[in-house]
Amino acid sequence: MPLHPALLKTLNLLTFIGAVSTIVYNRKFISEELAGRPNYLSNSPVGYTIPAINWFLLGGFTLIQWFDFAHDVVVEAIDWNLAVSNLVITSWVLSWKYDWLVVGQILLVINAVLIWRLYVKMRVFTATNLVDYAFVHVSFSLYTGLVWLDVFQNFFAAFTSKDGADSWAAIGAAVAIFILLAIGNYHAEFSKDPDSWSGAAIALMILSIGIEQGSTVPVVQITSLVSFGWLVGALARRGINNVALWHERAQDDISVGERRGLLG
Repeated sequence: MPLHPALLKTLNLLTFIGAVSTIVYNRKFISEELAGRPNYLSNSPVGYTIPAINWFLLGGFTLIQWFDFAHDVVVEAIDWNLAVSNLVITSWVLSWKYDWLVVGQILLVINAVLIWRLYVKMRVFTATNLVDYAFVHVSFSLYTGLVWLDVFQNFFAAFTSKDGADSWAAIGAAVAIFILLAIGNYHAEFSKDPDSWSGAAIALMILSIGIEQGSTVPVVQITSLVSFGWLVGALARRGINNVALWHERAQDDISVGERRGLLG
């Protein structure tokens, strides 16, 4: 049964505030915990810029959702998924606080499914203005890519450690990057996504991992750089195809206009 729109939007706002407050309150603990668990999927400090931008856009969404142009996408696509996702993120922080690492991993998988489900339903909607595009469409497109990074990075932080550049953990990290490449390539080139922000987010985070690991872990660095290059190529091809499609449609519109002029 669908939630009342006002209740749904209120839950989106309150649960988002709760998730951000929990993260901020525990930021010192989280930073120290992750710093004490070096692993082969750790990204460089610059890499945290992408999630920070995403959380900023999501915060803007909780305000933009009250405008009429966002009403349909909130009620029909986002629905209860975001509110539950926010609660999951809050619970994930607490799972680390109390050392329930397996629970935390399960929670992030649930979160990835929730956001993916939300975005599949949302991508049929078209942005009506720049604010709608940035805070509604771009925010969830980025989030759809980043949630899979969360799943893999959390696993390697919780259950692995750095124990040699040619260890099984390093090889496993390279495999994880290839899986992320496949997900990013799907969003960049083969999905029905209206944009490529998911693929771009994954590409930049993979590059950040390669920079952080450096030449001391060649299998991860090489995999990261190759995957980044592949995704850049996929994003470029999509951009070129979109420009060609736009030009073709523009030419068709001109031809139709000329024919109407002759008939008139």
